[in-house]
Amino acid sequence: MRFTTEGLKKAGMNLHAPFQIDVQLDPDKDVGDSSIQTLEFQQVTRVLPGRRVSGIALCEGRTVFAKIFYGRQARRYWGRELNGAALMASSEAPSPPVIGQGATVDQGGYIALYQALPGAVGLSAADHGEILAAVHCLARLHDANLVQSDPHLDNFIRSEGVVYAVDSDSLRRAQLVRHHLTNLAAMLAQRAPEFDDEIGEIWASYAHERGEYVARMGSTEQVQRLTRRERHLRVRRYLKKTQRECTEFVQRQKFTRDFLCDRQHWPRLQRFMVFPEEFMTSGVPLKLGNSATVVRCVIDGDAYVIKRYNIKDLAHRVKRWIKRRARNAWMNGHRLDFLGIDTAKPVALLEQRWGWFAGVSYLVMPDCGERDLVHTLANAPERLEVLAPKVVALLKKLRQAGLAHGDLKATNFMVNGDDVLLIDYDAVREGDSERDVARFLENWADNPELLATWQHYLESESSETEAPT
Repeated sequence: MRFTTEGLKKAGMNLHAPFQIDVQLDPDKDVGDSSIQTLEFQQVTRVLPGRRVSGIALCEGRTVFAKIFYGRQARRYWGRELNGAALMASSEAPSPPVIGQGATVDQGGYIALYQALPGAVGLSAADHGEILAAVHCLARLHDANLVQSDPHLDNFIRSEGVVYAVDSDSLRRAQLVRHHLTNLAAMLAQRAPEFDDEIGEIWASYAHERGEYVARMGSTEQVQRLTRRERHLRVRRYLKKTQRECTEFVQRQKFTRDFLCDRQHWPRLQRFMVFPEEFMTSGVPLKLGNSATVVRCVIDGDAYVIKRYNIKDLAHRVKRWIKRRARNAWMNGHRLDFLGIDTAKPVALLEQRWGWFAGVSYLVMPDCGERDLVHTLANAPERLEVLAPKVVALLKKLRQAGLAHGDLKATNFMVNGDDVLLIDYDAVREGDSERDVARFLENWADNPELLATWQHYLESESSETEAPT
């Protein structure tokens, strides 16, 4: 398919490779001999609707990484991209060079072409070696008094064993060391809290890379504190994102309803948005309570669990106007997943509304199986040895994230194979998780032997955490 820049705008998020677009490149650059060429996109890596598309493309038979800027401020963003690339090249951080620039033939968009890196892959937040390599790249940018306005792991890629810095349009000048340390912390905040134990080694490596002066200006404690602050800000931004239309979520809002849906599940859940009670009636009941009804149903071959938040009476309706349990659960589920805590992340939220006032609401989650921790251990007690470390790890992650679940019944741990997932996150809040542990141990009060076993596992984890390194 051949596009114009106007066609790119209209395609929005539905822009998929392969497609072609005619471009006019600067003849002084080394991509091809002709000034007018065809850019053939083989893979789209990112789309910002109305603003930019980037991906792997062929230009005169040569593989390149291409960015096309279009929309109202296309020239401004294009200029910022090229300026950032020049700043990146002036530093000692490895980065792919710009090999072409220009405009679309219809003059509606602007082009930046980069050298394609063979076998380029993103970094893993769990790979300590890759994180250290990214930190070294960031240290070199800081040595050049450059910081990333939105530092995250997607700003770095690995190719043939080398980690490169990319996304140059986010670069800006910053000379103060405290700005550099905040920038480092913002990148470390992209990782789950469970990895914060590695900050000491990361800081030591960063300080060694930058030299004695910077090493005296900071400390492990300072970077840990900054990382926690940046992560808190990042979570707040993400939770706002979960409540609007964006790359990850679809929103369909009317006077009588507000529907939020994970974009991957949107094709299957469009009918649910219009006829939710049809699915509640046909589903298999799991819980029939006054305040909530839970059913399991299959939609287009995928199993889901739907929780309906009922309205009992007028007073209860007024209470739900103020405290929206379904929306809180939607945000808490995404908060837990965002922080690396294993859970059944919700995929859709439907609020039936009258203007601003919410009524009956529905939360849709993936089906994680039928066995909770109580029933699993009752039928197969030998599995305790496998499942207990998973449960203890979940409790540890909650503590590291500074979160309290609020209702840690053993039935709120779902067992799916050898995995354990945390569910029923309506009451999750920031706070001390000590009460969570006490509530969890209450589940086994009538079984002293099992209670002692759980206490042993929890005490063993606590002693490992407190042990000096």
